[in-house]
Amino acid sequence: MIKMERVTIIGIIFSILVVGWILATGQWAYGNVVGPLVNHSKIPLLKITYVSAYENSKGTYLILNITDCCGPDAYPASAPIMEICNSTWHVFLYSYNISNDTVKVIQAPWNENKKDYTNWYSGFVVILGSEAQFQLQLPFHLSPGTYHIKLFTPAVSSKVLAKQTATFTIS
Repeated sequence: MIKMERVTIIGIIFSILVVGWILATGQWAYGNVVGPLVNHSKIPLLKITYVSAYENSKGTYLILNITDCCGPDAYPASAPIMEICNSTWHVFLYSYNISNDTVKVIQAPWNENKKDYTNWYSGFVVILGSEAQFQLQLPFHLSPGTYHIKLFTPAVSSKVLAKQTATFTIS
């Protein structure tokens, strides 16, 4: 009976030491025992690598090459809002507009196994490290001039909302 109590006491002391070790290394490495818990993952960043536009009988045909160059690998980056503007005019295209106006998505040859796409909820959806060309048939005509495109990638708060800008000209 005395032997059983001794083993129990040694087990309790060992358990307390292990828990203390885990908490101490957690505090030293991450500061998550005393202090705020922080998620150090990166915010997705979509980059427009090429943009071109021309007028046709249906409206404006817009070609965008988009890549996801930064962010978590667990889920793809999305851009549910796109703004097209110049010094006197602007329009916002939301995810359902982006999905409806996209006529073709062409994957880059080096990542054909990753399928970038558009949908009504997320707009442009691009997987980390991939690049795709999104071809949109916009139902309106843009007058000649220089335009800026902004893609808005959602983040934890609107203060850190990721924005990517590109410029194109219609002559």
